[in-house]
Amino acid sequence: MKTICKIIFISLLIISCSSNDNDINISQTYQSIDTTFFPQFVPYSQNPIIDWNDFIVGSWADPTVLKVNNEYIMYVSAMHGGISTPQPISIYRFTSPDGYSWEMNPTTPVFEPVSGTFFEGGIETPNVVFYKGTYHMYNTVYLENIPSLFKISHATSPDGINWTMDNTPVLVPDPAVNWMSEIVAEPGALVKNDTLYLFYTGISNIGDVSIGLVRSLDGSTFIDSTQAVSVPRDIYPVSEGYLGLSTPDATLVGDTIYLFTDLVRTDTHTSWNQVGLHQFKSYGDINKWYYDTTDIHMSNDFPWTDGNYLSQLLGVAPLMDENRLRMWYWGYDLAEINPIDTTYNVHLIGSDLHPDPGHWGIGTSEYLFSDITQDD
Repeated sequence: MKTICKIIFISLLIISCSSNDNDINISQTYQSIDTTFFPQFVPYSQNPIIDWNDFIVGSWADPTVLKVNNEYIMYVSAMHGGISTPQPISIYRFTSPDGYSWEMNPTTPVFEPVSGTFFEGGIETPNVVFYKGTYHMYNTVYLENIPSLFKISHATSPDGINWTMDNTPVLVPDPAVNWMSEIVAEPGALVKNDTLYLFYTGISNIGDVSIGLVRSLDGSTFIDSTQAVSVPRDIYPVSEGYLGLSTPDATLVGDTIYLFTDLVRTDTHTSWNQVGLHQFKSYGDINKWYYDTTDIHMSNDFPWTDGNYLSQLLGVAPLMDENRLRMWYWGYDLAEINPIDTTYNVHLIGSDLHPDPGHWGIGTSEYLFSDITQDD
């Protein structure tokens, strides 16, 4: 999934990557730099932990992870087939004893597009939380894989496997709110006390990309839209091609909210490239956010996401796991170009293109807190 949610341009191929309007508040929240503490994440040595063509013939993207009774549960977007002839995107569920080794459970999708519905074109970027005795899933959905048609949906499940979709989307673009007037997508939910907070990507009609936030007391009705965070221009300037932030998700460390996003940048090959990961935090006041002085990881940090054509690193799924702050993310490197040779890191299966092993997958990193009460 996703250059904003699956429009990935490659010279050899193309991968086609309800808001409560009366309650909207367009005020910009306050954010500033924080030099006191941010976790420094250590990547797992065996990344990617899930590779292209593992379990199915196709891709994996958009992880979200929960821990239930000492078992890790991951939901991911999946696109069957090759990257030159992609099929509609569905949602799968995985389980793991440790967060590194995963098994498909069940072996069939837990959510698929349904003809005649508002999500018949695709359903992706799953984000799942357990709230008030029920599993809640939020997704990006569309009739056709065109960004201007993206909406955010909500579904519920008693067991995390069998899902029921709401009859209508829960969040849509609002022309009256400039920072989310064109696109809303890529939800990330957080439960704190009795409130569910939903972060999401908002794009204006002039292409500005930032993170929005709404809240809910039932998981399906949302109020108080606000622009939560925007890209820190002192670190990621326009002169270096940075457009903004996307694909948010958050977790609690004590009472501190840690918010993770992608960094969106334009380059000579595409107008939308998600090239790294950044973190923000709020000390309990969701109207005031602080940002780290540097990135978490950039795509050029890893061999499997490093290249000078189309390489991406995106989609953080955070989880506070006892004294470890863990994250899962995905990325790819579909091309390496140098003056001598051009290698696209793809191969043919029949007439279809597939990435070579180790060039598209899901990875993980973590930070170990020595004393959570001091460090958060």
